[in-house]
Amino acid sequence: MLYTFFLVASRADMDAQRKLEGLDPTVIFERLCADILLNFWGGPSELSGAMVFGTARERASHNSKFESNIEHLCSSLREGRGWKTGARKPGAGDGKLDIVVWRVFSDGRSGGLVGFGQCKTGVHWKTHLTRLRPRGFCQKYFQKPLAIDPIGVYMVPHRVEGSEWDDHTGEAGLLLDRCRLVQYGYNISKDVFGDCKIWLAAALKRQREAKFTL
Repeated sequence: MLYTFFLVASRADMDAQRKLEGLDPTVIFERLCADILLNFWGGPSELSGAMVFGTARERASHNSKFESNIEHLCSSLREGRGWKTGARKPGAGDGKLDIVVWRVFSDGRSGGLVGFGQCKTGVHWKTHLTRLRPRGFCQKYFQKPLAIDPIGVYMVPHRVEGSEWDDHTGEAGLLLDRCRLVQYGYNISKDVFGDCKIWLAAALKRQREAKFTL
């Protein structure tokens, strides 16, 4: 089912009428990727976790939410020291950061394994390969950069061709296309999996109806 969701999401129009049954496939994709990436990082534990950065913590305004997310993230990573006083917030965006995944040590010292992920579902995903800069993000928003730069991760529901693989990986970092996502697509949370099934059923129904009317 996950493979079919990724396939349909890669072909669906992400600009017009993408929401079905009140569900946005781009949001579902981010939530799926958070669970999948955490599986790749060794799974959930007291010393590991994943955070969908844009929707992680609700606040009255975007600006206060972004700052709160930074504070929450640094607390989870056990380094970074929180929000950098005077840092300029990224307006309506999230600094190109969609997902953070981590695995740290019980000694509480810095130097854990951290991944900064970006998710892209639209047809123009190749133009965003280099837009997330993990080191620059930390320098811009953290009081203190992480001891080890986060690994850049790029996740797409598309199938990346072998002839393009090395170049795209060199530009974006750890690359997860739909086949790699499916490989670690187990233990998906029930609410995310349920939303995935509902949207997919609605999308397939719309495609059948469109073909019938042609």
